[in-house]
Amino acid sequence: MRRLLTALLLCASFYQPAHSQEHIRIAIGEWPPFISQQLPHYGVLPQLISEAFATQGVTVEYGFFPWKRAYEEVKQGRWQASAVWGRTPEREADCLFSEVVYRDDVVLFYNHEKPINWDGSLAGAEQLKGLRIGIPLGSAKMPVLEQAEQRGWVHYEASGDELINLRKLAAGRIDAVDIVKGSGSHVLNQRLSASERSKITTTPSYQTWDYHLILSRQLPESERLLQLFHLGLQALHNNGRHAQIWQAFNQPAAPLP
Repeated sequence: MRRLLTALLLCASFYQPAHSQEHIRIAIGEWPPFISQQLPHYGVLPQLISEAFATQGVTVEYGFFPWKRAYEEVKQGRWQASAVWGRTPEREADCLFSEVVYRDDVVLFYNHEKPINWDGSLAGAEQLKGLRIGIPLGSAKMPVLEQAEQRGWVHYEASGDELINLRKLAAGRIDAVDIVKGSGSHVLNQRLSASERSKITTTPSYQTWDYHLILSRQLPESERLLQLFHLGLQALHNNGRHAQIWQAFNQPAAPLP
């Protein structure tokens, strides 16, 4: 049974909505430390999205789903939007993409017992022949490695989430994990044992990956809601609230006693 979670932010001290109030339903999934049902405001990214919409008089309802299901809900128009997603041609055919909401480094996590020395190029990817790469269900592959897969040089195994894939990596069941550095490092440091952590490291960054709010092309209101979101993001930048949200998120946690 899906859980419907409504985030109605009372932001009167910050905002004076310019539009009559309306509502948007956004399908999301677990992606700590950025999105989680257990976090205040469901995480920094839902907080940012909710406050951007609030400046335009739009309230937000969040529903938590597995990521693959969240995307399908938006693709079919059952939910108006989802957050956050990287841009791919396949997704652009189904959805409208917002301006960038979050940006992270694209890396490979790998096991010390099988080092990866790759320059990030397609030509160099031939040296990765036989590499087994794990990826969470519903996630986009690194574009150059997707091309390498098409040439038969590497093999992707999609399963579970970041935690499942990193544990498979520590156990030697796969050779690398294709996830962004921010979420992968959080899971590595917070959810894996010291023994597991000691086996895993990352490559240098190969590129940055931009994440967006996506809206269904099946719904007539999507264009208008996208415009309102962009106006809201700009308002957060202009009044300093965008920087405040990220500064609060990036503050180091208090040391344990």
